[in-house]
Amino acid sequence: MKSDTELRAISDSVAFVGRMSDSIVRLGPFSLGIDGVLSWVPGVGELYSTLAGGFILVQGARAGAPPSALLGAAALLFLRTTVSAVPLAGALAADMFTAHKWAAAMVVRAIDRRLEGAPARPAPGPSTGLAQAS
Repeated sequence: MKSDTELRAISDSVAFVGRMSDSIVRLGPFSLGIDGVLSWVPGVGELYSTLAGGFILVQGARAGAPPSALLGAAALLFLRTTVSAVPLAGALAADMFTAHKWAAAMVVRAIDRRLEGAPARPAPGPSTGLAQAS
């Protein structure tokens, strides 16, 4: 079982990939990230999308996210990757469909629920045994 610190680190890395993939630059209600830029390069966009999506899913599984969250995130990521395969229109649709950010948010919420439900751990320190008299 992962410690709270490990779960937070996983959550942070998933959130980072989601932001970098879909939200580096914001223009009003629209945002653009690495995924949106690379979607215009045939083959490269799909490769990046698959690798970033795989990272989100693997990290979610490592953190013990429930299968429902992982399947929902996988479905979004699969749709995102397949839509970009359509010439020209696919790249434009991929720019608008911020699946990495959404999938990352699903996984982060699942990790947060695990953290909220985790039993409190005692703070590290000396044992609570009786002190020896000097």
